[in-house]
Amino acid sequence: MANFLLVLLFLGVSLLVGKKIGWINRYRIPPSLTGGLILLLFFTFWPEKKSADFFVHLKMLPAEFIALVFACFFLQKHETVHGKKRSLQNVLAQVSFVWVAVMGQVLIGLVGTVFIFKPFFNEPMAFTSILETGFAGGHGTAVAMGPILVQNGIPAGLEYGLFSATIGLVAGIVGGVWLIAREKRHAYKNGKNGNAMHEVTTIDLTRLLTAGMLIAAAYWLGVFFKGVVENEILPFFFSERKSTAFSLPLFAYTLVGGALVRLACKITGQDALIDNGIILLLADVFLEVLIFAGIAIVDVRLLGEGLVPLVGVFVLGFFWNVACFFYLRPRILKMPYSFELGLINFGMLNGTSATGLMLLKMVDPKYKTPAARVFAEGSAITQPFVAGGLLTLITPFVVTGLPPWISITLYAGLFALWLILGLWLAKRG
Repeated sequence: MANFLLVLLFLGVSLLVGKKIGWINRYRIPPSLTGGLILLLFFTFWPEKKSADFFVHLKMLPAEFIALVFACFFLQKHETVHGKKRSLQNVLAQVSFVWVAVMGQVLIGLVGTVFIFKPFFNEPMAFTSILETGFAGGHGTAVAMGPILVQNGIPAGLEYGLFSATIGLVAGIVGGVWLIAREKRHAYKNGKNGNAMHEVTTIDLTRLLTAGMLIAAAYWLGVFFKGVVENEILPFFFSERKSTAFSLPLFAYTLVGGALVRLACKITGQDALIDNGIILLLADVFLEVLIFAGIAIVDVRLLGEGLVPLVGVFVLGFFWNVACFFYLRPRILKMPYSFELGLINFGMLNGTSATGLMLLKMVDPKYKTPAARVFAEGSAITQPFVAGGLLTLITPFVVTGLPPWISITLYAGLFALWLILGLWLAKRG
């Protein structure tokens, strides 16, 4: 408990200090990033402190808190916008856009590894996954992918992934704020005036404890499902070695737990227990702890040899995400709230869904558009597979075990399939 309270102390001080520093406040840099970087520098210059209980505690936090974040994300109840549900076509368009964007990140990593990073920098084929792991996946995925990357030839797999997620987070925040400023200038020139006032969420103890109870139920259901699936079901069908290869991180199961708790509330007529505002607020807190701990535990020394290829793939990935926003988004996401939905996707593709939601709040603080819900409903389809899902987890094994040309054909085929579907859905709209 003392170590966790110390984490909260660091986050609180980082928040208060950040509000006094102009550029940190202007670009909405989260306290988890500033505080995490300060601790990262501390442990880099005094590595002997890593044996302390506090550092050991920090290493345990990312995997647990990403599970809580995703439990919150799928626990939120479905609401109507302007009296009607979002159409299935809009959700499928969102799914197509995410698949195309994420497959683009994988292809950038794969082609770059085959032709540049492997022959000139001696990086293994699993380096393909670094961009998607950090940018589309985020810090939680980086933690989950660490052992898999190590197993496939990258000894500093955890550090590579966390570094990727941190760079992606910074790029998402700074790039997203720039996109919003650019849109505001464009709107001003066209005589429009947006309102960027933030909505204040009122909290009382009953609502807070109720939300905490539901999140806890979703989390423990996830723990239960993980135990049953990986200790009982998979060993029944596969050998012990093969069943271990199918092990998924806890957050993959808390997704199901959150959805089931939400379903149980709906069936029993207790939908009123689910307060989306407080659940989102708690998810933000959990995410701050996750990012803070994830950044602080990075071992910078392990990044040295791979710094040039890492920076190279990050630059390519960021420009790809910008291209997705400016060129793919208007062609696939043709709904009236395309800009708002594109902002969420931009934040997600550069680090975390929470970054995308933060950007959305800057232009649509009261969620007057259905962008957030369409994104959430689309995530229910994409998350099990990409940006931290099954395809993300198996990619290092695929690219390591198959000839490069087969891997490129496979992922290019997925890219083309979803691009064609997205363009077709846009034409129907």
